[in-house]
Amino acid sequence: MRFFKWLHPGLHIKRWLFLFGLGMMCTSFGIVLTFNYQWIGQVEEWTFRLLYEATGHYNYTVLASLGIVILLAGILIMGWSTRRLIRTMLGVIMPNESENLSELILSNMKLSKGPKVVVIGGGTGLSVMLRGLKTKTYNLTAVVTVADDGGSSGRIRQDLDIIAPGDLRNCLVALADKEGLMEKLFAHRFGGSGNLSGHSFGNLFIAALIEVLGDVEGAMDATSKVLKVRGKVIPSSADKILLNAEMVDGTIVQGESQIPKAHGKIKRVFTTPEHPRAVQSAVDAIREADAIVLGPGSLYTSIMPNLCIPDIAAAVRDSKAKKIYICNVMTQPGETDGYSVADHVKAIERQAGAPVIDFVMANNGNVDPAILQKYAAAGQYPVQIDKKEIHKTGATLIQADLVNRETGATHDTNKLADVLFDLINALRTDLSPELLHYYLKRYNLKHPRR
Repeated sequence: MRFFKWLHPGLHIKRWLFLFGLGMMCTSFGIVLTFNYQWIGQVEEWTFRLLYEATGHYNYTVLASLGIVILLAGILIMGWSTRRLIRTMLGVIMPNESENLSELILSNMKLSKGPKVVVIGGGTGLSVMLRGLKTKTYNLTAVVTVADDGGSSGRIRQDLDIIAPGDLRNCLVALADKEGLMEKLFAHRFGGSGNLSGHSFGNLFIAALIEVLGDVEGAMDATSKVLKVRGKVIPSSADKILLNAEMVDGTIVQGESQIPKAHGKIKRVFTTPEHPRAVQSAVDAIREADAIVLGPGSLYTSIMPNLCIPDIAAAVRDSKAKKIYICNVMTQPGETDGYSVADHVKAIERQAGAPVIDFVMANNGNVDPAILQKYAAAGQYPVQIDKKEIHKTGATLIQADLVNRETGATHDTNKLADVLFDLINALRTDLSPELLHYYLKRYNLKHPRR
């Protein structure tokens, strides 16, 4: 009975279905005439008699030619009607994309076959990178920290006793098929002086779904459908995590938002509870990845919290995928003051419990002096590239111009995605160490000892 619904008046489908059927009939008749099959008896006999009366003899060549013409006409009718049928249906479902259907299909097929990339981190740095990566592959998974305890996320976390939604929201918006109004809506913060003041709509939306569905992963999937997300966003843990930092002087600072404010040198970070549970789908994604990317983002408060989860750290260590670290352009006050690129790598590997970084990307592009002065006033300076120390870690250094000159000393989403996927594609070709070294030479690569 469902079939007859397609014949409902006003759908503008019946005419194309009729033409498609007519095309099938013509195609079948053309095949019969071409190959002289005896399946249609009287029609074939009538055709032969007509041909004899016209020419005075039987001529199979003429008959076969007629069959070919009819066959081609049938194919053309079928093709044209199918095209019109698809356009009619897509014009309703996807009115803005119907004119670029072939390009859309080819693009989606290409991106759906892209490498499986897992990015681990949080904060604004991760969302910046995701905007570029979604144009390279749909097989993209963001494993996001949930240790944020400041701002709207912190208040929701405290009031509703759920994980912090802020970083999850940023990543979902970044991976949305079409950003714009939904991005503005999810980022909108309520004004006034009431209970909603300062809250992000996106945070409230995710919090509501978590309460309604009773499941963090289910809430992520539902939000992904609303935003038409390309890829997956998964919290590293479903537990309500409190991030702590032990300073070099032995002081313990509690709370992700409080760690940078301590302005001390961080010795290590750890969580309460001490062994939070990992979300299994995040662990599975890491194990199945073709490439694992850490950063960019705050070293101790965005990247490290994920590695504080034992199962996440173990999955990163055990994964056969190449691990790539995207180093920040500038140091961060209260976290990485005076840190070089090698210092960032060493800190990550201490937290991971093993030398896990295969490649490290660092910016060597010039930053406007006026912009550098503004950053210096806030205690931020370019991260120095110490090649010898990086070499000692066993990681391969890749230097490239990665900065966005319009916004300042921050990563450019497209530049970063291009360089990163050049590397990933080179690794997927299973090149020899020598060929890989030659392929990446344009990025002023320094290859480690083997």
